[in-house]
Amino acid sequence: MTVVDSSYAIMEGFNYVARTVGLPEVDHAKTMEYIATPIQEAEWITLYRSQSEKLEREFIKPFPDTISTLENLKTMGVKLAMASNRENPILVSERTGLKNYFDLIAGARVPFGVINYKPSPDMLIKTLEFFNIPADEAVYVGDSEIDIETAHNAKVRAVGITKGNFSHEDFQKMGVWCSIDNLSELLEIVKRDGEF
Repeated sequence: MTVVDSSYAIMEGFNYVARTVGLPEVDHAKTMEYIATPIQEAEWITLYRSQSEKLEREFIKPFPDTISTLENLKTMGVKLAMASNRENPILVSERTGLKNYFDLIAGARVPFGVINYKPSPDMLIKTLEFFNIPADEAVYVGDSEIDIETAHNAKVRAVGITKGNFSHEDFQKMGVWCSIDNLSELLEIVKRDGEF
């Protein structure tokens, strides 16, 4: 929910689980309430994961401003990385046409091998080491509490994006450096505060 809209794929996954176990289906608004909330039941996780690749291929799309923003950030010389709790986020980035905009795509198993899931800072720390960039010269943009906690744990500036179910006020309470509504707002931040 930072560079792609995964909410419809998540909704379809939730509803597949609901139909299978005999629970009521959810609409998009209810799905948004639970974005980034881990599924607790092991059986439900297995059911959800059994459909996720197919649903991601069909329903995940970049937000309207994603590609132009990434292109502009690259032109400005910003190093771009994706850090995701997906085991292999490269597959989703390929399917959505975003792979070539990132200098590095990191997940729980690639490219650093098995690594702790966020909110552990390991993924961000390894990414900073890959670029040889100090933490105080980086920002991490995310839509969830887990993302903000990960940024804090890695000692990088946290930017909250209100594409999920957190408001500017929620992000401020979490101690973000700043919060934005759309990825394109990063362009003005880079111009104002210099390259990251």
